[in-house]
This record gives sequence, structure tokens and C-alpha cells, in this order.
Amino acid sequence: MFGDVLIIDTWHRQRGWSGIGYHYVILNGKPYRDGRYIDFLDGQIQPGHSLNADPIFQDFEVGAHVAGRNASSLGVCLIGTVEFTDAQLLTSRRLILSLLRRFNLPIDAVKGHTEDPNANKTCPNIPMDYYRQFLKDNGTLHELQQHIEQHVKTLRLG
Repeated sequence: MFGDVLIIDTWHRQRGWSGIGYHYVILNGKPYRDGRYIDFLDGQIQPGHSLNADPIFQDFEVGAHVAGRNASSLGVCLIGTVEFTDAQLLTSRRLILSLLRRFNLPIDAVKGHTEDPNANKTCPNIPMDYYRQFLKDNGTLHELQQHIEQHVKTLRLG
């Protein structure tokens, strides 16, 4: 899978949205359709939908990532569908823990699309219980990658 903020912004505009719905995009080092890997881009965070520096979530900061829950959530996208790089997962942990501190939220507030009862999606194709353990430092990166691999096989995506 390839992509970056500009590509997702284009896709979202083609759907009739005002722009990218995610607040953050974490790259996998493959921003182009040809799948070329650019190592320094792996794990890089790109800002998406506007989010200012204060801890108050305002109307203009509402993204478009989970129907019916956009006004009470932030969207973080990891480029990929069935594989995520170690750099992406480590970066996501740092980013999400920072956002949880900023908005004074517990780790259990972290949810994947698939956990929303109104979303008919498998993404993020990461077993979220294990991901939350990873956020709590109760699981290693290697264990999380193994759980993702097994999860994807269960979903028959990989």
C-alpha cells in the first residue's frame, strides 16, 4: 500500500468532502504508486485535518474519519492495509500517547474503525486489544506484529 496526506486528501475530495478527514497520517515509506521504499519517510507523521495546539477540541477541528463520531474523536491513519512497519507502530504509540495526555483520556479511549458499531469496516486491521496493551507497555512490538499477522489471516486479507 502506498500513500501520503496529499493522496488521501485527493481521495477524500473526490468523495465530496472538504479535504482530508484524518488529523494525522503515519507513512510507511512508500508514498508513490510504484511502491518505491524511501527509508526516511517510514514512520514520519504528516499533519492532516486542522488541529491546533490547545487541549480544547473545537468545531473547526472536527475531521471525517468515523461516521457519527467525528465530533468526539481524532483520526490517525497508518498507511497500509495488511502490513505496518515497526517504525509506523512505534511512531503511532508515541503520537497516540501524546494525544491521550493532551486531551486527558485513558488508553481504553483508543478505538479502531472496526470497533464502532456503525462502521462496516475491518480497519485498522490491527487487533485493538493487543494494540492497547502495546500502548500500556504490556506488549512488545514483535508480539504486536505477530498478532497483526494472525488477525489479518483471520480476516482473510493477507
